[in-house]
Amino acid sequence: MSLSTADKPINFIILNINVYSNYTSRHIAGAMRVKNIFDPMLTKPNVTVSNLVLLDVLELENNNNTSQQLPNIPCLSIGYLKITNIFSVFSFIAKGKKFIQAQQIKNATNVIYSYQYPDIRNIILILYAKYKGYKIIFDIVEDKNFQTATGLNEKVTNWLSLFLFKKIRWYANAVFAISTHLMELVQQHSKNKIPIYSLPVSVNFKNFKPNENIIAAPKKQIEIFYGGSFAAKDGLEYLIAAINIVCKKHHNIKLVLSGKGKPTDVEKMCSKLEDKSILNFKGFLSNEAYFDLLQQVDICCMTRNNSAFANAGFPFKLGEFLAAGKVIIATKVSDVEKYLVHQQSAMLIAPESVEEIVAALNNCIENIATLKNTMGKNATAVAKKYFDAEIGSQLVYQTALNF
Repeated sequence: MSLSTADKPINFIILNINVYSNYTSRHIAGAMRVKNIFDPMLTKPNVTVSNLVLLDVLELENNNNTSQQLPNIPCLSIGYLKITNIFSVFSFIAKGKKFIQAQQIKNATNVIYSYQYPDIRNIILILYAKYKGYKIIFDIVEDKNFQTATGLNEKVTNWLSLFLFKKIRWYANAVFAISTHLMELVQQHSKNKIPIYSLPVSVNFKNFKPNENIIAAPKKQIEIFYGGSFAAKDGLEYLIAAINIVCKKHHNIKLVLSGKGKPTDVEKMCSKLEDKSILNFKGFLSNEAYFDLLQQVDICCMTRNNSAFANAGFPFKLGEFLAAGKVIIATKVSDVEKYLVHQQSAMLIAPESVEEIVAALNNCIENIATLKNTMGKNATAVAKKYFDAEIGSQLVYQTALNF
């Protein structure tokens, strides 16, 4: 008896990024994005998932190539240190091809879900999978045209990746993009040959408890939270400059920072804070600790700069802030205004404007109780409408069904 469309077996290999393999990964936001999309699909009886992780140089230095079987999710982590190490590269390709062949399921729709761009590490494996009958999906979350490459090797790698990206219509069957800018970029290169879908940030609402910390009166101490990296694009320097001004008026604030960055970047940012006594630096947190912290803080800040890179993608942490029902200060970059309304679901500010951050912080601090009951609830509603992982998961699933 033939299977109905609803029962059609779908077999995914998640390529590039570590989602289910048990080793330390640097790509936290990307891994969470993809995990949030695939976790709901794991409950479907006709869906199987595996994870082929392509380690970059920094990851290789801290992780051995590993092959391990998590519950119902086969995983393989492979990589090479230098393209000039021919034996290492051949071994890498051979292991990847063997995994792709081993995971292929007869009479199923076999799909490669490639997080981010085609590049020198994955293109041979992608083309091999295409030859073997796999459908190829790309998930694009940033514009590499705006990345700053340092060193000849990185410049060549980025150039090759962008070249392959321009030819994406030759081997991709579908592309998901996180922002309007990236959808238009893919459209430019695809020339209407492949379908392109909007897939914004995703949040798993199972990670968020009901907002039980709504209060009737202002707290004695207001915790202002920033979480993420400490790179220039994140605009943390503007937030700290604003905090230096606000703390002279409000003596009941605490700046809570979490995340992982280069030690020099972290030290540089923290040194800009004039009153170190208000700083609570949490460092890198586990998922559980991060979500617990997010539940406790009062004001969440996403203060990106006005760079082309910041405007091309979409900040993953903003989706989490919204889902947690927080009072949010967010920079008007990328598609932020497509989803959020100023003073309804967030305080929206111009990029790199210390003055507007100061005004927004003063407003939030002085009206925190009211805003938690109004803006906080509206924020959760926005997250459920646009960013619920179930929505993105269903889109990816339906796309694969239609192949």
